[in-house]
Amino acid sequence: MKDTDTPTTWRLRCSAVLLAAVAAATAWSGHAGAASEASADGEAVPPLSAPDVPPVPAVPDLSALQTALAEFHCAELEVAIGKDQRVAISGLTAGDTDPDSLALLAQDLLAGQRPAVEVERVSPALCEPLTLIGPLRSANAGLAAPLSIRFKEAARKPLLGGQDLVFDIASPDFPAHLQVDYFTSDGDVIHLLPNPLEVSSRVESRAIRRLGERGTGGRFWTIGPPYGHELIVVIASPTPLFASPRPEAEAAASYLPALKQALNSAAPATLATARFLKARAP
Repeated sequence: MKDTDTPTTWRLRCSAVLLAAVAAATAWSGHAGAASEASADGEAVPPLSAPDVPPVPAVPDLSALQTALAEFHCAELEVAIGKDQRVAISGLTAGDTDPDSLALLAQDLLAGQRPAVEVERVSPALCEPLTLIGPLRSANAGLAAPLSIRFKEAARKPLLGGQDLVFDIASPDFPAHLQVDYFTSDGDVIHLLPNPLEVSSRVESRAIRRLGERGTGGRFWTIGPPYGHELIVVIASPTPLFASPRPEAEAAASYLPALKQALNSAAPATLATARFLKARAP
């Protein structure tokens, strides 16, 4: 019996030893993983972590600032966010608006952020026509299909001497009669529409009317001196503003009182828009 029991006891002991070895190996594996977090001289090494990712700055809400800038009737101002996420105000002004006042206004509306401001001054004489149409511009700006002036050239790209003045007018959401005036840098106004070759200025709802294109039988105009910043004003009204045609060109000082009187009598639906442009020598 004794001889028979010996091999069984030896096998049991061997099994126990093998189980102990497996357990030790498992424990050593865990210790080895922990040891990998220590340096060779025994000092603790902090665990690896993901690299810091800079937070993406929140894009500020510009709606309040855009509304406030629209109240500057003698200016054409734009607000945007630059590549550095800084708010930028740019444009032109014919009034007494200065960059510091615009920066302070934006700072109040943007929770302390002071924007970059780049505004160019133009002739103060261009402020009066803009003031006259100020309420009509504000009403137009809030429409889904506003009256607008469209150039093929990029915004504020100068027009060169000898270049034709060609642009489109997008009419509002009602059939309208257009009054298109070009205020020059030297105090004159040229009535682009109506004109002696295009007596009718009526356009359909949401239509496009192109002015200045050669070969269409209408008037065309060429940029020439004196050069500088000038202004196009477009007024859309249900009925013509003037009962009889104005002279094709006249002094702005003579025209503006008549325009004011016409606007005072215009229908409530009357709208207006304006666009600065810069003319320079070729």
